[in-house]
Amino acid sequence: MNSLLFLNKQEMNELTGRKQKKRQVEQLIQLQLPFTLDAFGWPKVLRKTIETELGAGDSCQIKRGGATLSDDELYTGQ
Repeated sequence: MNSLLFLNKQEMNELTGRKQKKRQVEQLIQLQLPFTLDAFGWPKVLRKTIETELGAGDSCQIKRGGATLSDDELYTGQ
């Protein structure tokens, strides 16, 4: 997975306040942020999601392009 497309490990730790993958998943569900899991079970969040959900807008430094996953590739916890 392209690291420019998804938040990296440090950014995921900062976003969720958690380091363990299970705890990150729990936090993402609580925050109602869509994510997908990689082959090792780690949650992956698109940068575009953070920009959209948290209202970062065009001036956000984390904006580096975007991609869309189909609805069945995203897990929303609902």
